Amino acid sequence: MASDEAASALLLPLRSLATRVPALQVMELPFLFHDLDTVHAALDGELGGLLRRQARQRGWEILAFWDEGMHALSGNRRYDRAINLTGMEFILLRPDPVAEKQFTALDAWTRAARPQSREQLLRECMIGSRSASLQQIWRERLDRVHLDLTLSGHRYEGWVVVAAEPFWQGLSQQDRKKLQVLSAAATVWQRGDARQRNTAALARLRASGMSVYRLSQAQRDAFVKRLPSWKRLLSDRLDNALKTDLVTAATAGFVSRRDESQALPDPEPGTPGG
Repeated sequence: MASDEAASALLLPLRSLATRVPALQVMELPFLFHDLDTVHAALDGELGGLLRRQARQRGWEILAFWDEGMHALSGNRRYDRAINLTGMEFILLRPDPVAEKQFTALDAWTRAARPQSREQLLRECMIGSRSASLQQIWRERLDRVHLDLTLSGHRYEGWVVVAAEPFWQGLSQQDRKKLQVLSAAATVWQRGDARQRNTAALARLRASGMSVYRLSQAQRDAFVKRLPSWKRLLSDRLDNALKTDLVTAATAGFVSRRDESQALPDPEPGTPGG
């Protein structure tokens, strides 16, 4: 562990901590959450507690989960129909095993790119499509090369406020409680701010001339039917029992959710734990 990580609390992309705490990968599963409200319900409930326990076992104390937003699909084709992804290429700006499995199941391609500037990224995206939050799509100015924006809401993107174990254990109980209270209060504000930022980004993208599409429930169901089960999309570093616990906690309380009994069976025997 780097010395700066041991020194204080940090704000990290959730995806970064997921490389060290693989249980957090549940937050990246496609079409697991319908929207930010269902994300918050899960994180404020059983799933949040389970993820905090998993992180603690790996040497991290999670103080808060903060939103970036739900993913949309940006490209030169409308992606509100699953068939329209066939043969299309999606640009990945980071290692992303869940996205690779997801797009493969949807008969699409992925290609890793590491552009050094926005101009280089836009050249990549003249052919390739992107999956990202509305804020990120606007930051990348994909409206300059893409005509269509599909509000698929298929994936959550977020941040975590964490403390490394040496720092956390060095605090008094009183100071820990203060940090937890402050983090909870900041989370309420941050969630509202993230919603406003995503709403503003959508308005800018629409005003720039992008055609905007939103998935109907039937279209969403068509995507889900083409995907492996959520458990199969999770890391092999997790054992089957933990995978089941994560998906169950994430979907607890859904009025309408994917019927896992219709998904392909998981391979046997179970993979070893992480």
